[in-house]
Amino acid sequence: MILYLSSQQHTNLLDFLAEQEDALPVKKMTGNFMLKQFVVYDMRNFSHCTELVLDRIAFGDEDRDFAQAIEEFLTMYNTRITVICEGLKENNPLFGALLSAGVGNIVTNVEIRGMQEEIRQSLSSQGMTKYHPKERKQPKAQGEHYRFMADGVRIALVSSQSRIGTTTTALGFTSWLGSVGASVAYVERNDSGIISYLSDAYEMDEEAGGYRLEKMWYGTQPPDAGFHFLIEDYGTDRPEVDTDILLLVCGTKPYEIVHTMKLLEKYDTKPAFVLCPFVEASLQDTYVEAFQTDYHKVFFLEYQPDCMNGSPNAKIFKIIIKNYIAGE
Repeated sequence: MILYLSSQQHTNLLDFLAEQEDALPVKKMTGNFMLKQFVVYDMRNFSHCTELVLDRIAFGDEDRDFAQAIEEFLTMYNTRITVICEGLKENNPLFGALLSAGVGNIVTNVEIRGMQEEIRQSLSSQGMTKYHPKERKQPKAQGEHYRFMADGVRIALVSSQSRIGTTTTALGFTSWLGSVGASVAYVERNDSGIISYLSDAYEMDEEAGGYRLEKMWYGTQPPDAGFHFLIEDYGTDRPEVDTDILLLVCGTKPYEIVHTMKLLEKYDTKPAFVLCPFVEASLQDTYVEAFQTDYHKVFFLEYQPDCMNGSPNAKIFKIIIKNYIAGE
């Protein structure tokens, strides 16, 4: 996806791309920006974008700060940058600063058609080749990455009762899988309606009847193909067919135990991971003794305040899918 930060003056400048069959979709944001602030506070919501187009007159940063913000951005993201700065001369200090920062796609034409042709060159696979920017090291991927021997592996999450964190766990698992290199689909099999909220909050792109964010796809029906894993969030409903991995999310409070036991009995001969949230460490052995069987393996979930960040439970998630990891 192309993220275009534009002034009012140039808001329609990239509209011509819609005529190209192979053009990437454009997410347009129009207004007045400070690039340093955008990089720090907002860019993480658009880290899935592969192209960033900046209309210079939309930014209030001084030239030095503008180029510095780009340089900092390129140490964190692999996104390619194009800067639109009509009339900019090569002897201008900003031009040199952009090249030094690693930007070679610099649109300087003052005529609309000329600007659009330079934009087309910039967004091509080779980019604008007439300038020679400083070569910058690509940011290293943070955290672990794996190769997977998996094709449409179905992971179902079933809850012993509502509102004990099943959807938070499912979304965290989805995000963690995406972060370690898997292509993953989150399938909402309950009536929570969470996807509509997520798609708005994270400005996801519509795709194949659902929404995409980086390597993660979100929808209410399983996609046709193309994913290592399908995370199916059933809530308190029950899967109608067998799944490859079954996760039973169970409460341990006194008033929750009766629901937990009913669910465990329902799947008493089905291999499953039993995931228990919010359990005091001193009580965990007690619940392992009560819940664990030859078929059921018990784990205790760590507190996960952000539903889209599964890192607090990364160790558990890795254990769950370890048989599908081909290598690191």
